[in-house]
Amino acid sequence: MFVYLFLAGAGLLVFALFVLAPRFVEPVLTGDGAVDTPIPGSTPAGETRPPSAAARPAEPPPFEALRREQARTEAQDELARFVEREIELREAMQVETWAAEAYEAAKNLAHAGDESFVDERYTAAIDNYRRAADALEALIAQGHGRFETALANALKKIDARDVEAAEGWLADARLIKPAHPDLIGAEARAGSLPEVVTLFRDAHNRELSGEWDDALATYARIRSLDPATPGLDQAMSRARQQRTAQRLQSLLSAGFAQLAGGELRQAESSFRNALSIDPDNGAALGGLQQIAEQGLVRRVENLRRQAEKAESGEDWPAAAQAYEAILALDGNIQFARGGITRARLQRETLAALRDIAARAEALSSDRLYARALDTLARARELDPRGPVLARQIDDADALLSRYANPVPVILKSDNATNVMLSNVGPLGKFAELRLNLRPGAYTLIGSRDGCRDVRATITVHTGMAPVDIRCREVLAR
Repeated sequence: MFVYLFLAGAGLLVFALFVLAPRFVEPVLTGDGAVDTPIPGSTPAGETRPPSAAARPAEPPPFEALRREQARTEAQDELARFVEREIELREAMQVETWAAEAYEAAKNLAHAGDESFVDERYTAAIDNYRRAADALEALIAQGHGRFETALANALKKIDARDVEAAEGWLADARLIKPAHPDLIGAEARAGSLPEVVTLFRDAHNRELSGEWDDALATYARIRSLDPATPGLDQAMSRARQQRTAQRLQSLLSAGFAQLAGGELRQAESSFRNALSIDPDNGAALGGLQQIAEQGLVRRVENLRRQAEKAESGEDWPAAAQAYEAILALDGNIQFARGGITRARLQRETLAALRDIAARAEALSSDRLYARALDTLARARELDPRGPVLARQIDDADALLSRYANPVPVILKSDNATNVMLSNVGPLGKFAELRLNLRPGAYTLIGSRDGCRDVRATITVHTGMAPVDIRCREVLAR
C-alpha cells in the first residue's frame, strides 16, 4: 500500500507544479508577442507594464477549480477508506490465505484509481477507489461470517465430543483469525477433549460401583480441564444426590442399630444427622419418637435435679441452663417453664443490684435514683430470697438511704461566670451560692465572654469544702 501513498503524493506534486505554481508567477508580453517572465529591475523606473490578459496561461474558472478540488478530496477519502480496510484484512484476517483472488482484484481497482488520480481524472479515481473499498468491505463481512460459522460449528463438535470434526472447523477458523480470543479458547477446549472423554467414562464407572466421592472427584477434574463441558453440571448434581441418599441410608441403619442396643444418645445423634439431610424423613422422625418414649423421663429427671441443686446454691445461670435443656426436650413441661422464668428473673435482678453499687456516684441523677429504687422494690418481691440476694438487697437499701438525703454544698465564683450544673441546670452568675444536692457525681461548667470555658467534676458528700468555679484564662485577641 506504500505504492498507493507514493502515487497519491506524486499526484499532489504534479498538481502543485502545473496548477498552483503558475498562479504565483506573473507572465509578461515580449516585443514579438511571446509571453516571458519579467526580469527583476528590467522595467524602467516609474513605468508599469501590466500583462495582457490574452497572454496569461489558461486557467479553469473558479467554480470549475472548486469542483475539481472537491473531487480530488473525495478521491483521497475513498483511497483512505480502501487503505483502512486493507490493513484490517491483511493484519487481522490474513486475507491472502482464504480470498487471495478477490483481494487481488480489489487491489487492481485501486491501482486503476491511482492512475486516474495521477492524470487528474478524479471522477474515475473516485469510482475505482470506491469499488475497491466496497470490495474489501465485502471481503471483511465474508471473513467475519466464515469465521463465526466455523467457530460455532467447532464448538458444537466439541460439545458433541467429536475431536476430528472439531479440529476441521477450528482449522477453517484459524485461516481467518488465528489470534482471536474465542478461537484460542475453543482450541484449548479441543486440546483437552480426549482426556475429558476418558474421564467421563471413568466417572460413569465409579457411579455404577457406588463410589460417589470418587465420581465427584473425577467430575471436578473434568471441570478443571473444561468448565464448559455440556452435561457436567447435571452429572455432578446426580452424583451428589446419590451420595446424599447413600449417607442418609447409612445413618438410618446405624441409628436403629444403636436404638436396639440401648445406646440412646448415639441413636439420637444418628437420627438427627439424618434429618439434617432430609428434614421430613419419616424413619428418622420415628426413631426419635422411640428414643423420646424410652429416655425422655429419665433425662428430664436428671436435668431437674441439676436445676434444683443450682437454685439452692443461687447459681441462677446454671439453673437456667438446666431448665433450657429440659425445654429443648419438651417445650410443654410446666415446671421447667416456671423454673426458667424464675432463674432468669433472679439472675437479672442480682446483676441490677450489683450495678447500683458499682455506679453509686450516678445516683445524683433523679432519674437513675428512681430506677434504683424500682430495682430494689422488685428485688424484695422475689421468691425464694437466698442469702446472696438478701445481702444484695440490704447493701442496696443502705446505699440508697445514704444517697436519699441532700447535703449542703457551697459554690463560689466571680459574679461574672455563667455556671451550669449537671442534673440541675443553669445556675447563672454569682459570687457564692448555697445548694442542697443529693450525694453523687456532678459536672460544673463555667463560661464567660472572652475567656476559656472551665469544666470540673465534683463528688458531693457530707462535710465537703466549698467549690470554686470561675473562668480565669483570657483568650488572646
